Amino acid sequence: MTSGQPINLTYSPAANLQVSTVLNYRPNIIGDPMTPESERGPNNFLNNATVVIPTDPTSPFGNAGRNIVRSSPLFQADVRLQKSFPLRWEKSRLEFQAECFNLLNRTNFRSPNGNRSSSAFGTITSAFPARIMQFALRFAF
Repeated sequence: MTSGQPINLTYSPAANLQVSTVLNYRPNIIGDPMTPESERGPNNFLNNATVVIPTDPTSPFGNAGRNIVRSSPLFQADVRLQKSFPLRWEKSRLEFQAECFNLLNRTNFRSPNGNRSSSAFGTITSAFPARIMQFALRFAF
């Protein structure tokens, strides 16, 4: 289990607000940037109403801090089973291995889009891999 990944809220300024091409512009926060838990989902993770783009040309930098939001936590169980079977030949054995990543097959979402200028702001468009299983058989001599 790990806590969610930090999300840096940004925006792409209009030409008249742009001071430099190197900087990350941060929006203004007027409330909780997270959507209420009862309404939160992959299509509505960040609250559009409380994250706003600055409109004052003399102050293009918002009040949002760096990495003030976290994505969903990650829960994953990885398991490996191994069994060695001795054979009749001198010092030879057969080894069987089974590995399973994300054993419970829980959907672990990646971070949402943190760019307020994007039409996809606050949405999650990808997830970590689903369950992966692999088996191995090894003859050691």
